[in-house]
Amino acid sequence: MGPKKESQRFFGKAPQLPQKSQQASRMSFLSRERAATSKEVKEVKSPDRQQQQVLSFLSGLQSNFTSLVRLVEKRLSYDKTKEVAFERLYQEMDDLKQDQELAHLRPLYIDLILFHDRMESIYKDAIDSGVLSPELADLLKSLNGELMEILYRRGVEPIILTSYTFDPKYQEVVKIEPTFHPSEDNQIVDIVRNGFKYKDVILRPTKVVIKKYQPK
Repeated sequence: MGPKKESQRFFGKAPQLPQKSQQASRMSFLSRERAATSKEVKEVKSPDRQQQQVLSFLSGLQSNFTSLVRLVEKRLSYDKTKEVAFERLYQEMDDLKQDQELAHLRPLYIDLILFHDRMESIYKDAIDSGVLSPELADLLKSLNGELMEILYRRGVEPIILTSYTFDPKYQEVVKIEPTFHPSEDNQIVDIVRNGFKYKDVILRPTKVVIKKYQPK
């Protein structure tokens, strides 16, 4: 068939649509193009989204850590307050126990102290009268030493004189001697009877003689 006949074959005929297979192929190609473009857009946006997720996670982690720190600080503060409260309670219970113990034993301590005074009085009277034998002296010293040991073990001890100036906290005046020298005012000149204390509690003050200044 020559060119002339071939041209006559298509002359006067309307254009024909592409076949379905060609159209489907073209649509598939366009879909792949769109998918590739969408993937590229997602890949561009993906790092920003991941960064936001990381920042959000770190922010939440920081918030949880801050809450944990506050909880620990609160618990430590509570434990410290509780410890102080228990220490105060134990101290108060110990003080109460000591007070009750002293209330029950105070009469016994006073009796033992009076017995100590009695032995000292016998010893001095024997010396003054000249009838103190070595045997009696040794006996009185031995008994008095054992008595003082018992008192020491119970927390009872003599009040030691640390100054010759009268101190009403530890001493009781039983006699006053006048003095014309201001520097001798309230000065202790003699101890009539020893004082005793139980820890910080005065069982009996020291009986003393002091001087009092009297202007001429």
